[in-house]
Amino acid sequence: MRYIVVDGGVLALEERLNSLKEIEAIIFDCDGTLIDVSTSFPLAGKIITAIYLDQILGIECRIGVDYDEAFQLMKMLGGFNNVRNIVSIILQTIYVELGCPDPMKRGLEHIDLNRYMGQVSWNGSSPKPLENAFKWLISSMTPLLGEYVSPEYVEALLDRRAGFLQRLREFRELIGPISPYGSGIMTTLFSELYIGSGGIRKKHGVNPRFYYGLGLLGNERLIIEPKVLEELRKLARKGLAILSGKGRWEAEKILSPILRYFDLEASIFTGDNSRREMDKPNPAGLLECCKRLGARRVLYVGDGGEDYFLAMRARENGIETYLAAVLTNKYSYTFFTKCPADVILENVNFLPKLFKQP
Repeated sequence: MRYIVVDGGVLALEERLNSLKEIEAIIFDCDGTLIDVSTSFPLAGKIITAIYLDQILGIECRIGVDYDEAFQLMKMLGGFNNVRNIVSIILQTIYVELGCPDPMKRGLEHIDLNRYMGQVSWNGSSPKPLENAFKWLISSMTPLLGEYVSPEYVEALLDRRAGFLQRLREFRELIGPISPYGSGIMTTLFSELYIGSGGIRKKHGVNPRFYYGLGLLGNERLIIEPKVLEELRKLARKGLAILSGKGRWEAEKILSPILRYFDLEASIFTGDNSRREMDKPNPAGLLECCKRLGARRVLYVGDGGEDYFLAMRARENGIETYLAAVLTNKYSYTFFTKCPADVILENVNFLPKLFKQP
């Protein structure tokens, strides 16, 4: 397989170019593709880590840029479409590196966000066990880049490292299930930090348990430009749609200026499904989306490892699926050339260039 430069910022597999001209529909991932989440999801994870260390383990800390690198790497492993899985694994890794200490408490008090924002650092993490935890995670996962890695696989590695396995299992209970809202401490805290107390009341109809204030969702911004979607809608005769792990409520808050370009009846937001059976890379969501569009040859646009495995599994289920991969972090190019995406984009707004090649 050989990549050729289609235009500035656009690479494509030479043998795929003719087929790409015949796509019927374009389906987009949301986070990292349509929406910039770089100042919401990783920040929520850092704050949650600081809260757990402080309130449950009694440890003062600084959460630095090494957290971001570990976060980006895990996003490319294929089994971490749900960001809460990344946060859970990072918490467990730190706990093991700390020696599996006895928790001081088994619950959380009200969250003062400003206090924990002050523990987010632009330098390295501290104390030393945090730095070591991120080093272990990065050094252990980097050789696996290109393989499908699940949260269960990483937990099995941590089981073997833990000095006190029963304590690690009990700590996992303090993290709890990753969904739905209200089912565990971490997922509840994540949702409240992410959509804010007002969002919790509107979406779930209850008062928050831990955090009252504005959500980090407000930090997110659109990446894709309306003129690009207008052009793509003309090129894809069966339309544009969205398949995302985001909840519809959250997605529509940010996507409202561009929602008119998408077939929302065909779009699927798996974050609203508490059973998670349509989570990527399970192809069920993409297959359903294609069925609603009436399309058998589609281009999926995404930025994570799960998007590659999703496209491959959809092909195995009879949908002619091509992947346009957007480069969003330091591991993206390595992954998408090792597990070759049909198209590689420096920016999602470059996608129309693909269809202008002779």
